[in-house]
Amino acid sequence: MKHFIILIAILCSLVSFGSVVNAADGEVSIQAVSDQAAPVEDKDVSRLIDTLENDESRAAFVGDLKLLVEKQKEQEIADKIEPLTEAIGVRAKVSEAVVSYENFLEEHNLSSSIVHQGAGTSIVLLIAGGFFLGVRQMSRKILKIVDRFSQKIGVRLSRFNVYTKILQVILKVFICGIAVYTLGKIWSIGVLGRFFESEQLREFLGTTFTVLFVAFFAAVVWEAVGVYLSYVFKQADDRNQTRVKTLLPILRNAILIVFAILFGLVLMSEIGINVTPLLAGAGVVGVAIGFGAQTMVKDFLSGFTIILEDLIRVGDVASVGGCTGLVEKITLRKVQMRDLAGTVYTIPFSEITTVQNLTKDFSYYVMDIGVTYHVDTDRVVEVLRQVDEDLRADSEYTDFILEPIEILGVDQFADSAVVVKARIKTRPIKQWFVGREFNRRMKHAFDRAGIEIPFPQRTVTVVRSGGDDGTGQAEKQALLEAVSAS
Repeated sequence: MKHFIILIAILCSLVSFGSVVNAADGEVSIQAVSDQAAPVEDKDVSRLIDTLENDESRAAFVGDLKLLVEKQKEQEIADKIEPLTEAIGVRAKVSEAVVSYENFLEEHNLSSSIVHQGAGTSIVLLIAGGFFLGVRQMSRKILKIVDRFSQKIGVRLSRFNVYTKILQVILKVFICGIAVYTLGKIWSIGVLGRFFESEQLREFLGTTFTVLFVAFFAAVVWEAVGVYLSYVFKQADDRNQTRVKTLLPILRNAILIVFAILFGLVLMSEIGINVTPLLAGAGVVGVAIGFGAQTMVKDFLSGFTIILEDLIRVGDVASVGGCTGLVEKITLRKVQMRDLAGTVYTIPFSEITTVQNLTKDFSYYVMDIGVTYHVDTDRVVEVLRQVDEDLRADSEYTDFILEPIEILGVDQFADSAVVVKARIKTRPIKQWFVGREFNRRMKHAFDRAGIEIPFPQRTVTVVRSGGDDGTGQAEKQALLEAVSAS
């Protein structure tokens, strides 16, 4: 860059000379037109000659010139980018409307006499009052249309009440401003004329109009996207589409963030702020935040992978990060779940190493059924199948049971029972609902069939000694010793 600086110094010295280049017969002459021009110093010329004679210095010098040209092209492109309101011609239309209205007032000279002034004032007040009533009626019609549309799609659109109130205030202020300006023209009030025609007010009104237009455009687009997402979410909720219910809130938040950034950039460009340095600075800040918040970045990446691979959804019962419960909320950074006691667990995705989904596609209710050793296990299997048939025939449970009971057989010989293992295939998250009813019916069926379900018990054997005197004292003493020993 030092060679580039030398060139700049020489050029700055040459700027003070006005030169006229004449081309005649192939000869070029440079004619100085300023007597007060500062001369170029010899040392600067010598440095430039040395730079051009050296290959490495000349290459660096040419590279700096190319960089300067690229920067100038980027600046020219940035200068050519027009704000949105200018690109679509909104500002031009507004300016034409203002000029037309001013010409209309000048052509119809309402301030020529008291009669004209009074008549003009009455007309302005009547028109302003009519516009006020029209704005109110328009707001009511908009709300009625929104209510009908809301009932049709089944989505509540309460935010439009706020929008209509804001719209009423803006339009009423606009009507009042035009009325005051017109009255000032009619009555030739110089203070009002100078105030409304001042350059500062025009710039302020232009900026305000630009901001309101961009805000209106952004609100329309965002509400359209929000209504569509709400409608899809409502449909998914009615059909119990847990996949859509999981992705839609995340998608809505992502769209909101992107949309807010774009809206902010457009708004800043509309009010004359160059957003190019802001974008470059945002990239640097993003890199710095990425290094400083590695755990959060890990949460986002892990969460994106888990959600993309559809490991868990909202409404699933899962074991995540050592906690088990119903998944209530999933974001890109964490999963929130609630257990049977109502305790809410929030687990960052970066801490999740294993996901145990208990309700993925379908569920099983697994049973270990213990019976006493003297009971015929084949009879137990018959009773279990009969209980399963009765349960599947019940209209309250038949839709939740996908297949007949699967009896795996005698699983183990426990201390006091023979354990028969079985399972019932159900719809997701319905295994406990079906299993509890099956247990209730199985208990009644076992009682009717005389099948005993064992429970832990202790048998005490009393041995009489030969020296018992017949009073039973020795037997009681042995019983006490046996109980205390147990």
